Amino acid sequence: MLLAELVVLGLAYGLLFGVLALGLTLIWGVMKVVNIAHGDFVIVGAYSSYWLFVLAGVHPILSILFTAPFGFGLGIIVYLGLVRRVVHAPELMSLFLTFGISTLISSLLLYIYSPNQRAISVTFPSINGLGVVLPGNVAIAAAYAVVVATLLRIFLTKTYWGKAIRAVTEDSSSALLMGINPEAVSMLAFGIGVAIASSVGSVVMLLQAVYPTGGSEFTLLAFVIVVLGGLGSPFGALLGGIVIGVVDNVASLYLPAAATPAIGFIILVIVLIVRPSGIMGAKGR
Repeated sequence: MLLAELVVLGLAYGLLFGVLALGLTLIWGVMKVVNIAHGDFVIVGAYSSYWLFVLAGVHPILSILFTAPFGFGLGIIVYLGLVRRVVHAPELMSLFLTFGISTLISSLLLYIYSPNQRAISVTFPSINGLGVVLPGNVAIAAAYAVVVATLLRIFLTKTYWGKAIRAVTEDSSSALLMGINPEAVSMLAFGIGVAIASSVGSVVMLLQAVYPTGGSEFTLLAFVIVVLGGLGSPFGALLGGIVIGVVDNVASLYLPAAATPAIGFIILVIVLIVRPSGIMGAKGR
């Protein structure tokens, strides 16, 4: 029964991990930009949610209605001001630029808020079914992840701009010949990617405390998931997140806590040896 609970808990966390990686893989698929600042946008969303709760009593879940549009607008500003200058440059340039953005964000947060951790004390009733108990906050996080993944899937498959994003991901030159503006698509994709990251920050406040320099942990996790699932594949990101979530939780039953995080990287290395393009590769976009 304990193993069953860990699997269910891993699935729930894995869905959230997958959504965390969705924004990163969307940006990479469209622009081939290595966004090192992805996790820092999660922290920005988390702090926004925290202060909305402290100052106005806004529930972290309701704060998504603010953090998602705020993240989208922030993403558009960052893209127009900085990122678009390196879209067609070597990928190493985008890595350096976003590393600078990451450092700037974390340093500003550290200067304004100090290194103290911030947390919100909000709990939901646990869900009990078939003898398996799932914490309410984790269940809400998983439900949020399902909603975001579903909405993104509908957007990418049913709307003009969603299809344009998929077209540019496949072949930007051909998309341009078909009348699609890659510049506009890149701006939209970056805005959506940051919006997803910021909204994840609101959900993270239900699960753990955050601190200004914690973005690197989310960035590293997102990169592992994206490479594991397949670069540029949204479905691969979700699948990779579930794999990491389940393996990490089940491994905690048999391994010391300090060794558990290494399991995900071991799986990543094995997948890269067996299938360098990731689980989904170029499929599942």
